[in-house]
Amino acid sequence: MISTGLETIIGKSCEVKGGIVAKGGVRVDGKIEGGVITEDSVIIGENAVVKGDIHGTNVVIAGRVNGDVVATVKLEILHTGKLFGDITTPKIAMAEGVVFEGTCEMEKNFQEPALAAKK
Repeated sequence: MISTGLETIIGKSCEVKGGIVAKGGVRVDGKIEGGVITEDSVIIGENAVVKGDIHGTNVVIAGRVNGDVVATVKLEILHTGKLFGDITTPKIAMAEGVVFEGTCEMEKNFQEPALAAKK
């Protein structure tokens, strides 16, 4: 899917209890207790904390995520990123200094796991 840009922004002072489902891009700079599911990109800012699974096309993590990540195109974890959960993606990039605890599954012919199984 072609990126339509950011449509949802969770600011630094915002705390969300519950999941977010969106069609457009999502940026999180605050805290979320619940998952993020979108048909577009997800950006987790440097000061963000997400306690839940993330599902998107391109996922960039600069903050902390406690949950599994499914990136249907690419996952990028920046040097400030911390991921405690499993990864499923066809492409991955990790900077030096990243904290990652979990498993990583990469397939050339990526088939998206069923969302219903994650709920």
